[in-house]
Amino acid sequence: MQKSDAPIQISSIQEALDALQRKHGSFEEWLECAYIFSQSSMWSHLEIAASRAFMSAISRPIRPAMLADAAKRFAAGSLGNFNNKSEFELNCQKSLIGLKKLQENIPIDKKKALMDIQNLIQVFDEILILLAEGSPPALTSIAAKLRKRLGRSDLAIRVADIAIRVDPCIISGYVVRGSAYTDMGDFLNASKDLEVAENDSKSRPYAVAAYTRLLIRQGKFTQALSKGEELLTRKTSRPLILLMIAAARGANDMTKYERYMSIAQNTKVPERRGGRILLTRQAIRILIENQQFVTAQELILELSHFDKPSQVKSLSALLEKTKKNAVFEMKP
Repeated sequence: MQKSDAPIQISSIQEALDALQRKHGSFEEWLECAYIFSQSSMWSHLEIAASRAFMSAISRPIRPAMLADAAKRFAAGSLGNFNNKSEFELNCQKSLIGLKKLQENIPIDKKKALMDIQNLIQVFDEILILLAEGSPPALTSIAAKLRKRLGRSDLAIRVADIAIRVDPCIISGYVVRGSAYTDMGDFLNASKDLEVAENDSKSRPYAVAAYTRLLIRQGKFTQALSKGEELLTRKTSRPLILLMIAAARGANDMTKYERYMSIAQNTKVPERRGGRILLTRQAIRILIENQQFVTAQELILELSHFDKPSQVKSLSALLEKTKKNAVFEMKP
């Protein structure tokens, strides 16, 4: 990568591989490489690209969220793959060493970056402790951390598989595995797991919420509304109400959309206009995350009339990035 004012556009695996052979590059270019390697499950390359992105950003005024993304992708890449418990443990220890090296290079005034790295280090510490225990509940907890904290839904499925094989009655394992299958686009297996979990009274609320997200991911907004309504009659949680806002918008049911907005605003009692703006942003992110790009674009357009241009620009960039990676992922 040559130094220039404008970042080089990287849109293919070969361009990303070529970029790794160059000595120089910007944060944006390295992170673009990291996105591509992540989508292609090229973990060793992801580790290198994310590390370069992170290190190049230390002396720049990069937004903390972007820096945290680079750190998380480094952790995901360094974790690699494994064939057994010993390899998994070794990979976790390797990730810890890498994260601590990154931590050593962060200036003390970048407190948010230091905290993000420390949180990732803590995740691996917790995984190693749980791995030593090795019980089905411990393995399920590891699977949840792999999915939520490290973005490795592929590994979450493998670890949850082991937990369920050891104890077929560990319903939380089905919820975690079903959610991970949703992330991976395997909707058939996701629905099978979540249907099992729905039959357990204790796990049913979590399973229903996960199933609501699965339906949104499939673009089945009306069904998602019907599924989520059950939980709203029992208990209102912010994550669920955000899913319902996104589903109502996707179903073009403005009556329910406004009702869920009102419920969400009254949950934390924020300043009314600011609260609505924040909720709209969060709903857009849910739609983008679940690849409902048309609905997300419509909501971004509406948001542009009353939100800060910088926020609209950020969401538009996230939409384009996710859309491109979704298309890239489907290429042979």
